[in-house]
Amino acid sequence: MTDKPARAAAYNAFHEAGLNRYETNKLLNNHAHEAVTPVMKIVTDYVIESNDVGGIDCNDLADRLRTAGYPLIGDEDHDAPDDGEYE
Repeated sequence: MTDKPARAAAYNAFHEAGLNRYETNKLLNNHAHEAVTPVMKIVTDYVIESNDVGGIDCNDLADRLRTAGYPLIGDEDHDAPDDGEYE
């Protein structure tokens, strides 16, 4: 099934609630997609801007993610500008 404990626990809970394997996987996959979409929007906007405009670097991407509530793992810098663009 999976080596990720949280997904396995959710899968088991849905299964015990009477959902079949297909329904359970569909719910979990939809949830994962919804969780990733805002982050991918930030990354996509960054990539487009860096290609079209330039003058930005990886710190700008990290700041945008941090401002939106998605800090990089191990990121202790909480001084990102809060312009609200990605909230």
